[in-house]
Amino acid sequence: MTPDQSVDFEEITHRFSHLWQALNCGSDETRQILIDRVRDALDRGEARLSGAAPGIIANSFVLEALVHDGAATQIYRARHRDLGTLHAIKMPRPDHADDPVLRKLMLREAEIGMALRHPHISGTQAVLRLADGRPALIMEWLGSRLADRLREKPLSPDEVISIMISVLSSLEAIHAAGFVHCDLSPLNLLFADGDLCGLKIADFGIAIETGSRHGQLDLAFAGQPDFASPEQMAGRPLNGRSDLYAAGLLLSLLLRHCDGEGEELQALAIRLSQRNPEDRPENAKAALHLLGGLAKHTVDA
Repeated sequence: MTPDQSVDFEEITHRFSHLWQALNCGSDETRQILIDRVRDALDRGEARLSGAAPGIIANSFVLEALVHDGAATQIYRARHRDLGTLHAIKMPRPDHADDPVLRKLMLREAEIGMALRHPHISGTQAVLRLADGRPALIMEWLGSRLADRLREKPLSPDEVISIMISVLSSLEAIHAAGFVHCDLSPLNLLFADGDLCGLKIADFGIAIETGSRHGQLDLAFAGQPDFASPEQMAGRPLNGRSDLYAAGLLLSLLLRHCDGEGEELQALAIRLSQRNPEDRPENAKAALHLLGGLAKHTVDA
């Protein structure tokens, strides 16, 4: 509307009166349909008036907060407009919208995350395509990271064992599906409502098929150097034992934040994180068996 165009407020009032009558008459289903249409119209109108992109995607998710702003991707806490449920939404940064390698990696991450189902794995729930063509991964919302929890207060030996059972059981499922996670660290171990028993492995952005190398994905190196196995650092083909190396370093870190004795757990950590893959346990199931014996010993003690 240009400045010289007049506004017919009487007509607007008249139309609003009819709308109000419609909203207060008829069935609940009809009323809800009308409310949704009004809300959608207001959303579109707000975007035109403000000149800024609305914090709503797919007409379904309201972006509430940016919780991770990485070099190539962003993660938002989002709420479903109708269900009220919280979700994490991962998408490429706008300045990486045309990055073909990143797009390929994110779609791979979605495929892997949707194929894995386990109580201690944070999977992908759906994939959306944004208006500018970027993929957006919809995942369950888990508001706490183990990395943050370690800074708050010491862990008990039982909590250390619980965390490692969650990690190793989920690794067993990941490896059984033919993948190596490749990015195990406290940053990618999430939980909700302060419940460490609900700990889940997240972020399959650099997961690969067993026996593959990251160079096959056009990545010179992928992972966190503090937790990556020697073979991963060297760009060699990987299998589940590479994740066990990271699990060993994770266990050592947990024990440094533990307020109890843990000599046997430390011995397990050393065995898991041997530089030679052949010196580590054969697989996650074998590591779980070793951990189970320590857990039983702790309970009996």
